Amino acid sequence: MRIVCGVLLLLTACEFPSRAAPYACESNADCEPGRGCDDQGFCVLTLDGGTGEATTLDALGGRSLDATLAPDADLIAAQCQAAGYTFVPAASGYYRVFTAGASWTGAQAACKSHVAGASHLIVLSTTAEVSYMATQLGWVGLSDGAAEGQFVTVTGETGDQRPFQNGQPDNGSGSEDCVQMVSGGQLNDDQCDNDHRYVCECDGRTSTP
Repeated sequence: MRIVCGVLLLLTACEFPSRAAPYACESNADCEPGRGCDDQGFCVLTLDGGTGEATTLDALGGRSLDATLAPDADLIAAQCQAAGYTFVPAASGYYRVFTAGASWTGAQAACKSHVAGASHLIVLSTTAEVSYMATQLGWVGLSDGAAEGQFVTVTGETGDQRPFQNGQPDNGSGSEDCVQMVSGGQLNDDQCDNDHRYVCECDGRTSTP
């Protein structure tokens, strides 16, 4: 089975929830809240909370779908591409690189605005993303602003990669709450108001800050 992810890619190459056995259904009652059963027998996201805003994805594969439903993977991938994100095979995701400096808060706000409920500062979920970010550098979606020493990702993901430099994080000057990738593929905490380049990620995950 193939889906559209920038180019035609094998299903396993994409990180988005997509048509698969766990999403099989016979009726809407078989799906979790916010999803409906499409005419191919899979639970998919309902657009705008099921308000019925019509959409078709003929341009994304020529399928005939219920007008109020769309497959998660195709819809999110299309939104990411429309917002200027590029699929990076080595990291198995969609990213946008911004070389102009911004504060951590400003960078996260900018990323979050690109695709509602789907884009944010990059979260280093895999070693592949660490390797990719090591070629870009800048802010990542990790901070301990809410509670000193308790670093959390902007998406609430746990088990993410945190290759801090030796002696880091050190909360220098008592005010370093945001995390950046520096040379060598390592992380360092820094003052959130400092300007750094940054990378946004579009993966369908919502973010809190």
